[in-house]
Amino acid sequence: MKKQFLCVMTVLAASTATFADGLNPGSALVYPVQYAGAALSAPSAPYGSILGGFTVVCITNTNLDPVDGATNVHFEYVNIVEQGGEAIHCNVTNRVEYLTPGDTLCVAVDCHNAVTLGAGYLVASAQNPAAFDEAWAFDHLVGSEIVIDFFGAMFTINAIPFSSPAEERSATDVDGDEQLDFDGVEYEGVPEDLYLDSFVAIINSSLILLNLTGGPKHRATVAFDIFNDNEFPLSATTSFQCWMQRCLADDVDTWVPPSPTALAIKSICISPVFGQTFLAVNTPDDPAELDLDCDGLNDLETGWVRIRGLDASSSAESLANPALLGATVSGALGSGGKRLWESKAKQLNGDFLNTGTVVVD
Repeated sequence: MKKQFLCVMTVLAASTATFADGLNPGSALVYPVQYAGAALSAPSAPYGSILGGFTVVCITNTNLDPVDGATNVHFEYVNIVEQGGEAIHCNVTNRVEYLTPGDTLCVAVDCHNAVTLGAGYLVASAQNPAAFDEAWAFDHLVGSEIVIDFFGAMFTINAIPFSSPAEERSATDVDGDEQLDFDGVEYEGVPEDLYLDSFVAIINSSLILLNLTGGPKHRATVAFDIFNDNEFPLSATTSFQCWMQRCLADDVDTWVPPSPTALAIKSICISPVFGQTFLAVNTPDDPAELDLDCDGLNDLETGWVRIRGLDASSSAESLANPALLGATVSGALGSGGKRLWESKAKQLNGDFLNTGTVVVD
């Protein structure tokens, strides 16, 4: 019975999709993951560390005003640069699209992103169509992305919206630094904490995080406050530059050969404390948690996580409490995706810098 139940759970996890969740339209949208035809993996690595496939990004202008309802949208694709198996930098490629009132645009990242093999995230921001490169307040954008991996598995993730406190259709670059500032003046702040509401230790999961404090050379250090199914506290830390996708733990039995287009990103799992073996041996269990055969004994380990930024450091400075956004991917083949939950409390130290060349369509 347990084996049959595990099979059912694996199928359900592999088909997870993110549904409408009461999000509000914004002036800027952050898509936490984008693959441009790339697979990033180490040879014989667990599937939780393999990134890749292709992504379809969709964005909609919900403004139906036939006179003043149009906007430009600035697409900025952040693509990681790896060296020695680790992301050490990120570059930005750009494109501008014009959306008429009520317009929906879906693009294949393979074609829309100037980088032909890559991974990272995407920021799409509204711009004044009557001015060059002028971000403006236009809280009418909604969007999502469809990710399809090399095995044909598919999942969707809603974009993360940011509204602007500025007057409608006014320029948002108040301080003139040519950045999108998530400071409560240009755009709303970034959540203080992120939450992974639950994880099942035996189900292959990976975490996606991006850092909006400092620049691409800043390494963000992240703290994980972990609680098992009996509220037993644990902790872990990790660090990354720009963007990461890492498996939670490495005690998963699913293995696949490397892709011929692999870019040799090494397998870096966050901590063994997320794994079934560690939790079963080292933590007290709640017998009522995930009891598969109804014998009063729990069979699989579960938990939840609070995610906090500690600092973002470069060779020149150290910035406290970096602004993080993210998502999680899980399932037998890493084929289910969802956004992380966010605290109501906001921090105001996030921004986004354009470092690429704009292509206007």
